Amino acid sequence: MKKLLILLALTVSCCMAEAQMSKFQALYVYNFAKNIGWPPEDANRDLNICVIGDNDLVAELTTLAKTKKVGARSVVINSAASVNGIPKSDIIIVGESKTSQISQLITNQTGNKTLIVSGKKGMCSMGAGISFVSDNGKLNFEISNKNIKNFGLSVSQKLLSLGTELD
Repeated sequence: MKKLLILLALTVSCCMAEAQMSKFQALYVYNFAKNIGWPPEDANRDLNICVIGDNDLVAELTTLAKTKKVGARSVVINSAASVNGIPKSDIIIVGESKTSQISQLITNQTGNKTLIVSGKKGMCSMGAGISFVSDNGKLNFEISNKNIKNFGLSVSQKLLSLGTELD
């Protein structure tokens, strides 16, 4: 019985840590959106975010989108199971479990003004603009100004200075 209680406590602790990480990632994504130079012609339409393969992050972003805007833009959250057939999006977040699809996503999004964010360290080398990094439970991010510019966007100096710039 004692072993079962310890196992249950560890499982609950792990789930709480994952939920907390998703909450922090959602806040980061919101701040990424505020520090990207979006095309002027998009100023009067919703900011569309699509999450591939991370339901916890979808839930956190959906909660955040109910009360937060990016400038004057309302935020709309979508989800997808894979990189195929995703709706037109300003930000696409590839969950850690789907990062094997990032090369295909980069190819599919060529010509679109889209910020690609990955849930796994090292994906900027594959074309993502930003990759989340978790070291000992602390969330940070890698950022590639070059990759962001390749998608026709710009990034504030403030955001570049907060992450680990790879270019």
